[in-house]
Amino acid sequence: MSKEKKSIDFAPRTLGAGLVHKKDLILAAILAAFGALIYYEAGKFPPAPEILGEIINAEVFPKILVVLLIFLVAIIPFEFKITPVKVDEIDKDRGEKVLPITWITIAVLLSIVAAAEFLGAVLTMFVVCLTVPIVWGEKNYVAVAIYAIVFPAFVYLLFNTLLGLYFNPGLLEFIK
Repeated sequence: MSKEKKSIDFAPRTLGAGLVHKKDLILAAILAAFGALIYYEAGKFPPAPEILGEIINAEVFPKILVVLLIFLVAIIPFEFKITPVKVDEIDKDRGEKVLPITWITIAVLLSIVAAAEFLGAVLTMFVVCLTVPIVWGEKNYVAVAIYAIVFPAFVYLLFNTLLGLYFNPGLLEFIK
């Protein structure tokens, strides 16, 4: 058998050939704008609870994550130069139609987020943990129910009880 030599192909035949990949540049610009908005919003966070001490600064930590996100986003338009072998496959996949379950999931999550202020943090987590697996076709309803109860309870106990972070009670406020 003869070994075929693979030449390095910097994807001149793909969309966006040149210095940057055009679709990736558009995606990166959208993500960078989102990151800038989140960075701005992170400046409005309240001070961290005393229990956290100097470990986590509530003003700095989210900003660090957003800056990291922006640095990673900056790589996206140039990625096709780094991994030229995968470019054809990636571009081919982009041409395929988005599956309906994607749009259904987006609609479900946007509906839940719209009701989050009313539901409160714990009930919102519960509803997400309950509905998303069912929308995706999970048939083991007992496992979904256990997950929908245990995960929000664990998050609440960890962040509210141990770390002292405030969770909007929403509907749970009326149970007291």
